[in-house]
Amino acid sequence: MAGFFCRGIQVIHSDYHDCAANIWQADRPTCREVISRFAQFPGIGQKISTMAANILVREFKVPLPNTHEIDISVDSQVTKVFKRLGLVPANASNQEIIEAARKIYPEYPGIADSIIWEIGRDWCKTDLSGCYACYLSEYCPKHPLNEA
Repeated sequence: MAGFFCRGIQVIHSDYHDCAANIWQADRPTCREVISRFAQFPGIGQKISTMAANILVREFKVPLPNTHEIDISVDSQVTKVFKRLGLVPANASNQEIIEAARKIYPEYPGIADSIIWEIGRDWCKTDLSGCYACYLSEYCPKHPLNEA
């Protein structure tokens, strides 16, 4: 991690003139451009680059254009919830999960990223012990009361 951090600081220095905010402010980039810029940092992939763009828009209210370009950040928690809810098949790829999120809310597929992750972490357990507290229990085919 130290190497990634050091190289990341070098990228901010050389490409963004010592100001990380230039990643999203310098030339009014679209969401896709911001995601691509984050992905250029060593060690950053789809999950972190889209999560960073999501945080800028959702939490810091950075007015980036084209939020339809921000996908859900696929990880084990998001994958588990999408599969349990039946939004994707049990053998779905990351791309299929992204496509499902795009169909659910085309204007901003990544908007539910943090809440889906939280549901996966806090309630969507292997033993189904968290089902009764889950926000989505009435829609979940895996919920003990919903199974046929």
